[in-house]
Amino acid sequence: METQQQNGFWFGKRVLVTGGDGFVASHLINYLSTQGALPVMTVRHRRPMFTLELIKDKNSSEKAMMPDIEQCDLLDYEALRRVCDRHQIDTIFHLAASAIVSDAANSPVSTIENNVMGTLNILEIARINKIPRVLIASTDKSYGDHLDDSLEPLPYREGYALRGMDVYSASKVCADMLTQTYSYQFKVPAIVVRSSNIFGPGDLNFTRLIPRTIMCLLAGKAPLINQGNEKVLREYIYIDDVVRAYTFLMEKVSEIYGADNCHMPHHGSATYGWTAFNVGNYTAAETADPQSCDSIKNVSEIIELLRKKITDIPPVVKAKAANFIEIPDQYLDCSKIINLGFRPHTSFADGLQRSIDWYRENYSYLEKRATRYVHA
Repeated sequence: METQQQNGFWFGKRVLVTGGDGFVASHLINYLSTQGALPVMTVRHRRPMFTLELIKDKNSSEKAMMPDIEQCDLLDYEALRRVCDRHQIDTIFHLAASAIVSDAANSPVSTIENNVMGTLNILEIARINKIPRVLIASTDKSYGDHLDDSLEPLPYREGYALRGMDVYSASKVCADMLTQTYSYQFKVPAIVVRSSNIFGPGDLNFTRLIPRTIMCLLAGKAPLINQGNEKVLREYIYIDDVVRAYTFLMEKVSEIYGADNCHMPHHGSATYGWTAFNVGNYTAAETADPQSCDSIKNVSEIIELLRKKITDIPPVVKAKAANFIEIPDQYLDCSKIINLGFRPHTSFADGLQRSIDWYRENYSYLEKRATRYVHA
């Protein structure tokens, strides 16, 4: 994504990235390495091939740079603290989570344990070790249903109520609120990021619409639509822009908080979501007509675009699981991060084509992993 930078902000930074073999984490680690950082990634178990290796540019002459890898359960507070102490960590990107919504519905206890207690352990270590920069990845799913809300209408703003009503969303709400608590009560310099739907090369979660549909069409199978979801709107952001947003915010932490936390509001509505940043594409004014926003699409539109680019197979509609809750339309007001100086660089069309190219190039490796979702 970027060429090697020497002696910039990230040069020599000792960065912990949890969930290091995940989709976003792999791209983040790759970027941090190019900027001269010293990334350390935690994994709970070893895969046969790291996602980092899958997303490497095969045409590049550079040798793949792997970070320090720590096999560590984030529920083990003492082991996690030893990792931070051993590597003298000065920046934390907490991206590890139980992130598959359907799995969360079937395993609520482990999902809440992983997403809440893992975050709590990160925040407590950040408090004790006085880590100067902490990013906790939340999600736009935390906002829940605001479709017909006259007081807090779409697009979502950071100060809105968090109404996640399914297990996954509720677990992320808890982690989000814990982060805000540690920020206010203990002055941990933490940022919560609530991203729109992230897509791009390296996403191995085939329950998600874009990777699942691409793999279905490459396999010559019909794409799948959950019954009743054809027209729900979602906002999408390309993975490179997410990495840029996350690192941009970490570079701005001291500016956001101010000397001795002088920019932090002390009471009232200004405190609601103060530590949070929406990560997407548009201001509220730009989403006045969401249908005109290139990165806001409904399910049918996404599938239609992919059919035109890969192979024209009509979708089939399948019944949703009884315990599956689908949030209605979701898109963000990103004025806060835009006013700070961030804008995405990658158009939806370009990002989609890059994604298709990557899944096609890696199809032989991905085919077995995707089979249960392609043939569902």
